[in-house]
Amino acid sequence: MSKDTDASTLPPHYRWNFVAFLVDFASFGVAFAFVNLTSVLPAFVRQLTDSAPLVGLINTVFQGGWLLPQLAVARLINDKPRKKPYLLAGLSGRIVWWALTLALWTGLARHSTAMLTLFFVGLGLWAVTDGITSVAWFDILARAIPPKRRSRLIGTGQFISGLAGIGVGALVGLILERHPFPYDYALLFTLASVGFIASTVGAASIREPPPEEEGPQADEQMKGNWLRILVADPAFRHLMACRMLIGMIGLASPFYVGYASAVLRLPERTIGGFVVAQTVAGMVASIVLSLISERWGPRRVICVGSAFAAIGPAFALAVHLAGGDRLAPAYPIVYASLGVANCIWMLGFFNHMLEIAPDNMRPAYVGMGNTIMGLLTLTPMAGGWLLEKTSYTTLFGVTGAFVATGFVLTLGLKPSQQLTQDPH
Repeated sequence: MSKDTDASTLPPHYRWNFVAFLVDFASFGVAFAFVNLTSVLPAFVRQLTDSAPLVGLINTVFQGGWLLPQLAVARLINDKPRKKPYLLAGLSGRIVWWALTLALWTGLARHSTAMLTLFFVGLGLWAVTDGITSVAWFDILARAIPPKRRSRLIGTGQFISGLAGIGVGALVGLILERHPFPYDYALLFTLASVGFIASTVGAASIREPPPEEEGPQADEQMKGNWLRILVADPAFRHLMACRMLIGMIGLASPFYVGYASAVLRLPERTIGGFVVAQTVAGMVASIVLSLISERWGPRRVICVGSAFAAIGPAFALAVHLAGGDRLAPAYPIVYASLGVANCIWMLGFFNHMLEIAPDNMRPAYVGMGNTIMGLLTLTPMAGGWLLEKTSYTTLFGVTGAFVATGFVLTLGLKPSQQLTQDPH
């Protein structure tokens, strides 16, 4: 694997690629803030339907489309010397946001069934193509940016997108308050589409380093035994157990905004405040967690971030049990917790995955790991079903129990061999 070394032994085109990855990563984060999966999109769907399972379907479609195909993509590209053609192919799916924008501007939202159908089909298509891009993206990132500088890159990108996201959150609230439906969301989708253009330019500018030399087991792994070898890796299994449990945060996350409006009676303009809280927390966490990653490695990022992830459902439960009015002004804490939790996927889980994976099997590890995570695609819909059959008390309590268990399990993660040996 690539190691942090002096400037003379950095990978080819290191400085160019650092900037290209940074532009891609930060621009994507800003664009994504305009169509936030836990606040903006659930509020959009609630304008078209009162169905809780349909609101939960947002995360189900996104996670399923992004995660499930990645094992097949990994099998396809694992032995390919160049991964960038697959990265570029996946970028084409971003045109979906322009199609949704056009549909809203032209009045399709007057027909709620048609608009919901187009939205979910488009969301799924975009998720699938972005999943294809991500398998290649992570492999190129691991070869182009050494480990600790990778933490710097991800932390800086999250900070920049978070800083811009403060303005985005305020703008989201302003747009939702001053423009009638559907033109408010049409404008938000337009701004997201522009941000995705900047991200695409950055991704297309990446200069892929040459493939790394294969180890002595490469032939056996490339010819089909890599799946057995990967599943037998205890570090991989432990990491995936942690990811799955922390991922259960998706049971409740789509319903925080609905609880705020339906139970706490907070005005719609507070959605912008939720975005700001989530963004500011993520921005601060990105700097702190990147420093933790450089000093102690990504496994410590996972531990710290998982502890904060458990705060969200726990505080939502406390608000509900207290009757709402007393703690309602502090409800943005729930979204701050989500902001911290979102930081650990890249800085923690994915970074650790790249470091425990053998060089020639990196796409297989990423693809297999993300496909396993696809088992959680029904989690948001299950959360909607649980809410309809029980109560917010049960929903928040069950979610908190899963995430807390995941945090405990993260405490047993072992440091990667690479970080143990790396003197830098």
